[in-house]
Amino acid sequence: MNDTLGLDEFPAFVSEAFGYLPFPWQEEYLRAIAAGADWPDLDVPTALGKTSLIDIWVFLLAWQAAQGSVRTIPLRLFFAVDRRLVVDQAHEHAERLADVLMDAEPGSVSGRVAAALAQLGGGDEPLSVVRMRGGVDWASRWLRSPAQPAVVVSTVDQYGSRLLFRGYHTTPRMRPIDAALTGFDALLALDEAHLSQALLTTARDCAAYQATATDPQFAARALKVVSLSATADNSDRPRLGVGPQDRAHPVAGRRLHANRRVTLLDVSAWAKTSAEAFAHGAIATVDALLPVIERPVVAVVANTIASARAAFQALTTRDDLDVLLLTGRCRDGERTNLVDGPLSELLNGVAPGRFRPLVVVATQTIEVGLDVSVAGMCIEAAAWDAVLQRLGRLDRTGDLVLAPAILLRTHAPDDARTIPVYGEAAARTWDWLASHTLVLDQPGTTEELQQALASGLLLNPSTLPELRAGIDLSTLTAPSPRIPVVHRTVLDSWARTDPTPVPDQVPAPFLHGLDTSPADVQVLWRADLPWGDGTLPPWEVWAARLAQTPAHPGETVAVPVHRLRRFLARQAEADACGDLEGAPDPEEVPAKRSPAMPRLLPALRWDGSGDWAPALTPGDVRPGCTIVLPAAVGGHDAFGWTGISGSAVVPDLGDFSVGQALAATRLDAEVIASLTGRDEQTAKIRALLGSAVGRLQMADEEEPATVVVRDLLTAIIELLPTALSELTGADRFTQRLLGRLVLLRGGVAQWDLSASAQSRVGHVVIGAASDDPRLILVPPRVPSGLLECIPGVGDEEADSSSLTRPVALAQHGKAVGARAADFAQRVGLPHLTIAAAEIAGQAHDCGKQHPRFQTMLCGGDALLAESLPEPLAKSGMDPADLAGRRTAARLAGWDPGLRHEALSAAAVQQWLSDEPEMATGLDANLIIHLVAAHHGRGRPLLPPVTDPDPVEIECTMPDGQQTTVNSVAMGVDWDGPDRFAALMDRYGPWGTAMLESIVRLADMSISEEGS
Repeated sequence: MNDTLGLDEFPAFVSEAFGYLPFPWQEEYLRAIAAGADWPDLDVPTALGKTSLIDIWVFLLAWQAAQGSVRTIPLRLFFAVDRRLVVDQAHEHAERLADVLMDAEPGSVSGRVAAALAQLGGGDEPLSVVRMRGGVDWASRWLRSPAQPAVVVSTVDQYGSRLLFRGYHTTPRMRPIDAALTGFDALLALDEAHLSQALLTTARDCAAYQATATDPQFAARALKVVSLSATADNSDRPRLGVGPQDRAHPVAGRRLHANRRVTLLDVSAWAKTSAEAFAHGAIATVDALLPVIERPVVAVVANTIASARAAFQALTTRDDLDVLLLTGRCRDGERTNLVDGPLSELLNGVAPGRFRPLVVVATQTIEVGLDVSVAGMCIEAAAWDAVLQRLGRLDRTGDLVLAPAILLRTHAPDDARTIPVYGEAAARTWDWLASHTLVLDQPGTTEELQQALASGLLLNPSTLPELRAGIDLSTLTAPSPRIPVVHRTVLDSWARTDPTPVPDQVPAPFLHGLDTSPADVQVLWRADLPWGDGTLPPWEVWAARLAQTPAHPGETVAVPVHRLRRFLARQAEADACGDLEGAPDPEEVPAKRSPAMPRLLPALRWDGSGDWAPALTPGDVRPGCTIVLPAAVGGHDAFGWTGISGSAVVPDLGDFSVGQALAATRLDAEVIASLTGRDEQTAKIRALLGSAVGRLQMADEEEPATVVVRDLLTAIIELLPTALSELTGADRFTQRLLGRLVLLRGGVAQWDLSASAQSRVGHVVIGAASDDPRLILVPPRVPSGLLECIPGVGDEEADSSSLTRPVALAQHGKAVGARAADFAQRVGLPHLTIAAAEIAGQAHDCGKQHPRFQTMLCGGDALLAESLPEPLAKSGMDPADLAGRRTAARLAGWDPGLRHEALSAAAVQQWLSDEPEMATGLDANLIIHLVAAHHGRGRPLLPPVTDPDPVEIECTMPDGQQTTVNSVAMGVDWDGPDRFAALMDRYGPWGTAMLESIVRLADMSISEEGS
């Protein structure tokens, strides 16, 4: 079989995957990269398929791998944009491609691409697809192998913070791995980069620093950055755009010449507020458009959430329309409801014969990358680039005879500076457009509007060059933010992730500019947090319940930090913020609570390290943190963030982690009521739970726990509606809850009340005696990554998942060394570096030969430890039995602050000083550092904790020789900072992090496999 690939097979590859052929510019770009071009920026109008960069990258990576030549195509593609719904659609495109590759027929073009990628990654999965979004993500290992080809779709904040070694919502230990994967051997495609100039500049600065690594092979793996934008930036980088072949193309040509006509309507005097004026204008616009458009679908695009919601509320009073609201600030649950429900029709194309017209009210979230096409549009006046982006959703295919749009001015001319989000740029854009076309301004102008639609200003990619000639477009767009320079001192400080420097430079200004608000915070709601307004909550109960069912990204929504501060201070009304990450927000809330300020709504804060802590002042709500609120405070509805307290109870999505059909499930009356919206059932469910708890406490062989749990599940299921039609809002969450309960009832063979979950038995947790009756059902098998959310887990299994048997130290070290060498070889690192990684993997745990550590691994039994035939690497204790492991450490006399990797590094340093033959020519500093940093610490210093009772230890080294080291070496290694600095110079900040990640990911994967 011929496994090679030719560049001329790219059209066939795209056709097999998606059923259409690429545009001419896409083939031209592919051939330019194949010929050695350094990823030119793309100057391609909307609707011309910029997302296809994913397809181009995938094919080129496979093509190069099939040639057997030195790889220059990056292993990972990051597709970043500052809109949230876009992240989902680009993710769907990548997932469809991944599915095609997984199921491809051998010998087909897709089959050969899949085979090349699988060989490159060394696994069964040709292409991984990851959606990186904010939240308390305990599944922080979003890639299991550094060699795995992957498409990662992300927001600006989530990618940028990881690139800068300060990943939002990640622990300091995981930050080096995130930085390595985002900044080394990676390609960043920044969609509509003119909207994210700060990240574009910062990413290119970071790439330039990595390119200064003295090792040329690590310098060559610096991050590649591609700007995807129809608005050119000020750089002198080469750009590629559409050409004559695209203009003559039967499909692309129609899109470039779409008959988009723009008419201006001034509604600023129609109401007292801009939001109300926009709502009135939206009604007038919809009435004018509907008789004219060829397909019954209109988009109404607002600048702020407040304006969008005002228009939505006004339009939903009509019984002749179907109205949909889209904002980016919603949780995965609401997003899924939209995508599976009303948004699916929009994505698939609205039928011309639809019974009622569909009106889509949206914020900026519709501007970028959302592949929808409407027949008419109402736009709130904004800056020039935003107006163009919105028009890109109007007749994207160019099939309509007329595609009319009406632009609304909602602010008085003398009020330009107060225009939210866009300021004076919106006013100047309006004036410029008004100089080219008629402006209407009277209420009740439906007929006049209709007459003006066909003669409106023609705005499409073919007319723009002449229209913009001689115009300084910078005056029509929001001023570019002041972007701080990534100085080497700042970068060196960021690279020091443990201990983190004090003070620490926050990444937000480097991601959004100095003139913008701090980063968002992630907000989630739980219904099982007891609280009465006017009283302080029982914080310890809240923390305990969050520990039982940890937070996850699927239940969070990103909210600007200042907006949440106002919400908690009960100062917020309808939210006037836009859907842009890091947008300016001049309204401040004092960081300290004044006596006149009402008590804050109750909230717990988690900032990536430590435990949950109360947020008692506005200043406790910090950029990048995660906030949990009781569901009863409101602030969120079926369409997303409202910013209004005291509204309806927010559905609690804590048990619906993405990708887990059978996760831990809370049977709690308030949680169930929040999901179903049926408060009348709360008392009945509480009574059922009370009865079940009583029966469980008396469970015996005659009535085992399994019978009690199944009876309870059956009774709750019978209270829920089982035949739901036209599911919306809470009804969809009811359906998800019903499906989960049915799975738990029929999918778990046995339930018990044992102290810890067993591998094949469901575990039942009864609420504390002081609680309302409640249960937590934990299905069999501890989910992968659970240990990363348990504070205080012991050293020996902090990066493993569910080991249930002891593992010998020699076996574990050999396996980790082999896996690290395999990872390094597949990444394409130099031979000597591969050998260094293998030795570090073999020796990383040699410090566990400390006798008291071995005693701890034996449950605190010193006699058992002494009788072992060989030292252990893993104890085999239940990973979830935290109390048992702490008891073992206490019985063994092992101080929890001691680091076994410090002893391992000292032993390796002693061994290398004797110049062993197997380490000849290798970088000794690298081997020592990889051992010291294999748990994410030691960058550049390990914790300064010394052994209170030092002993001499015989450590077995990779060549089988014994090296004696005193455990007093577990104190501070003052050579660490200099060693770390030397490695940063040689391999670069992200190259050094990648070398660490290779060993660490090898250790994690081997531990999960039980070796």
